[in-house]
Amino acid sequence: MNVTQTTQASPSELEAWLAAFVRDPGFLEAYPYYAAILAKLTPVADPSVTRMAVSLHDGRFYLHVNVDAFMREPQYLRGVLLHEVHHVVLGHLAHPKFAEVEEPELMDLAIEMSANEYIEEELPPAVTWRAYAAVGMRAHQSTRERYDLLVRHLAGTGSRPRPGAGEASAATLDDHRFLGRGEASPGGVAQTSLLIGRAVKDAKAKPNAGGKDDSDDGDGDEKNDPRESRRFLVAGRTPERLVEELSETTRAPDDVMDWRAALRMFVARARAPVHTWSRPSRRFPSRIFEVPGRTWAPRRTEDPRLLVAVDTSLSMTKQELEQIARQLVVLSERAHVTIAECDVSIARIYPFAGRIDNVVGRGGTDLRPVFAPAVLGAHDVDGVVYFTDGEGPFPKEPAPVPTLWVLTKPLAFRCPWGERASLRGADGARQ
Repeated sequence: MNVTQTTQASPSELEAWLAAFVRDPGFLEAYPYYAAILAKLTPVADPSVTRMAVSLHDGRFYLHVNVDAFMREPQYLRGVLLHEVHHVVLGHLAHPKFAEVEEPELMDLAIEMSANEYIEEELPPAVTWRAYAAVGMRAHQSTRERYDLLVRHLAGTGSRPRPGAGEASAATLDDHRFLGRGEASPGGVAQTSLLIGRAVKDAKAKPNAGGKDDSDDGDGDEKNDPRESRRFLVAGRTPERLVEELSETTRAPDDVMDWRAALRMFVARARAPVHTWSRPSRRFPSRIFEVPGRTWAPRRTEDPRLLVAVDTSLSMTKQELEQIARQLVVLSERAHVTIAECDVSIARIYPFAGRIDNVVGRGGTDLRPVFAPAVLGAHDVDGVVYFTDGEGPFPKEPAPVPTLWVLTKPLAFRCPWGERASLRGADGARQ
């Protein structure tokens, strides 16, 4: 199907059109990684969007297409498709750091600058960083850096940033209604990373349009030709760098606490009478060394029973999981430990036996299943320790048992209840 031939595209016809487009030899030759990413989006005809939009629902990425718009402006199709890929891979669709801001309009502006950068195809009138160079915009800045510059300008001048002299004002060229949904898309950042990884793997497994594979043939031409090197970048970055940026945040980390010290909250102590010969009995003061005195002192009861939840989502690295296993060896000396492996659901629960092997999960993140009454009740625990990077929806109401969140990344964890500590902080030399 040619998108300029009909406005009544069925889902199958639209999917066939997108598949044919990304297999076009010219597009494959110029944009092998973009083509692989677009092939993993599900197109839907959507006349409510201006031209295009992207959305994420239940782990699936959708490309919304206004067919009428491209009947009128077919020259913009390729450029707008690249623009939508940028929204996906830069995390604009799912990362909470783009959603929880005080100035959403300025974030929209920063997002649009970054989505338009590195596109050499024809675009409709578009927002560019060059139009805002006067407020500090430069090439290769991150979206968050651009947002901070725009906010700083607003705070310093009292007026919203405007394009520089001689630069035309432009609106967003696509719909941003689905962007920056953050918690509304549980595991969205991990799903984005997974999408990038799978797309790149697919692209490398296929020969390019010229029948030659994408690997270096040893003659050095790829290194000397900047056009060739750009073919294997997306939004001006390598896929590896995109995945790294998805896990980064510019927010300040929470205060660091020694998680071992924080575990004292679980140790049940009671004031109990202790007999002693160091003081006389008040009832029988004359019978020294015959009747012992008595004092009150804290006495530790049995070791606490802890449910230790381990976030096994894709956003948790292998190194972090190995680090958690080492910490659990120490913890098991002080408590009875039951492990719950959980990404968007609990994969398995078992007694800790000194190591964690081959964790189950590696999908998105949902911190709620572990706190289900059926789970806590079945194991009769004194508390929950949750090792996580903190990225995912959490129960709105506090858990009925003491909870310690041990964060593996310096993210600003938004859960308002429970104690928290950092795995990467207080005694880093021993971690």
